[in-house]
Amino acid sequence: MSDNGLCMIKLMSSVFCFFWFSVILSSQKDWQVVSSQEDITLWTKDFKGSTVKQFKLKTSVKDDINIVYSVLKDVENMHLWYDRVTSVNLLHKVSDNEGIYLLEYGLPFPFENRVATISGKINYDTLNKKIEVLTNYSPFKIPKQKSGLLPITEIQSSWQVSKKSEGVIEIIHSGHMNPGGNIPLWLVNDGVNIRACKNY
Repeated sequence: MSDNGLCMIKLMSSVFCFFWFSVILSSQKDWQVVSSQEDITLWTKDFKGSTVKQFKLKTSVKDDINIVYSVLKDVENMHLWYDRVTSVNLLHKVSDNEGIYLLEYGLPFPFENRVATISGKINYDTLNKKIEVLTNYSPFKIPKQKSGLLPITEIQSSWQVSKKSEGVIEIIHSGHMNPGGNIPLWLVNDGVNIRACKNY
């Protein structure tokens, strides 16, 4: 995967993790643009039954969709490019394209790390050059060595990747997560600060 494409995916994942700590208090039933910079547009809207909003990010990059597919399919190496994910372990293989994974999230001091058991599925339409990744919380026994960490049960996300022209792909990443526990949900995001690619 090119440096540009991988960097942009890292950037998008970092916004997702930054958003954990963000609650915008005004009612927002429809998607509203929060930020548009560094070739990424960010929208947010209410998530039914939660105080934490859901988000959607969109960008286009020069890259090979087949290489992007290889990166997204290699779930157990997600920690190499997904911000705050410190480890990924396969708990149960459903098929070559679906499984249940244990993800550990490293949070900044003084917050404690979190874990989540997540069902993940990836589909690649090679004819139309479209990739879809769907993840949702899945109740599953947490291994003993991680059982002391606080579990996240309110979590879901998706990746939609499509080829737009030769060498150009569009990426749409959306999700919702409530880390729960001792993280104060009064922390308000004044507009997600998308970090520059050079930070990586």
